[in-house]
Amino acid sequence: MKANHGSITQYAGISNPSGAVALDNKLFIVGDDEDNLLRVYDRNRFDKPIQTLSLRNIFKGVIKDGEDLEVDIESMATINHVLFIIGSHSTSRTGEHRPTRHRLIALQFKLDANKKLTVNPLGEIYTRLIDHLKQDARFDKYRLDKAEKLPPKAIGGLSIEGLASTPDNGLLIGFRNPLSGGKINKDRLIGGKALLVKLKNPFEVIHGLSARFAKPRELDLDGQGIREITWRKKQQFIIVAGPYHENSANNDHPKETGKLYKWSSQSKKLKPCKQVDLKNLNIEAAFFYPDNNKMVQLLSDDGQMSKGKTFRSRTFDL
Repeated sequence: MKANHGSITQYAGISNPSGAVALDNKLFIVGDDEDNLLRVYDRNRFDKPIQTLSLRNIFKGVIKDGEDLEVDIESMATINHVLFIIGSHSTSRTGEHRPTRHRLIALQFKLDANKKLTVNPLGEIYTRLIDHLKQDARFDKYRLDKAEKLPPKAIGGLSIEGLASTPDNGLLIGFRNPLSGGKINKDRLIGGKALLVKLKNPFEVIHGLSARFAKPRELDLDGQGIREITWRKKQQFIIVAGPYHENSANNDHPKETGKLYKWSSQSKKLKPCKQVDLKNLNIEAAFFYPDNNKMVQLLSDDGQMSKGKTFRSRTFDL
């Protein structure tokens, strides 16, 4: 089957998109893991965002800007007109505790007649996700007590990078790290399975109630973790997989390429989209527009390669 390279565009304004969702059939909103801003783009305008919102201004006195204070936005999902935003829940690159990253945020949003976005906080910021997972014996095998103290890209470290809504108003949380099982070969974990957690009651946790989880799911993504997950339709999802580690090539390990998968939460079938070529892309966001669930738009975190404030976007027909 011939590889589908899709159409490519380049948007200006940032170079580190880390989560995005469509607001309607024309607009999408993007989070950047380097700041606490949300940017709205017109899919057909590539020069700059048409609107920028500050989480600091939305959550006055609660979210602050500054060094080491970023939410580390990693993914977004919508349920009706509520936008959920999740932080990485990781330490710093060197293993230092970062409490500002332990956040699940809910925003009620609305587009007016002029397509201007307004948002308001819904409930309180949920900060106890990892604590609640550690209290659930079904997650003991993932050693989250140890993982939360390690650098996010170390073997057994902790990093959340995926968030997707479900048909029953839950949230699927995708972990880049830790992976389950596998074997260590030359300082790298090979063959581990990716962890997917369903939060059954997101609207309750933002109002102070304890989390309720489904049993953990492990996905065989050819040794990679979850870099993004997004709901497509019914029980079908798209998963972007990528390496849990820094992905730097050396004499022992080549540089890895991310992969795109179709996954059914009902049948448990996981199918690689072999026709989609992600070579040279660092995909961290994926979403569908409401009028087309056959075309996925993927955003590449180009921070390490972009000379300016730009990022690439590719669309693929599935």
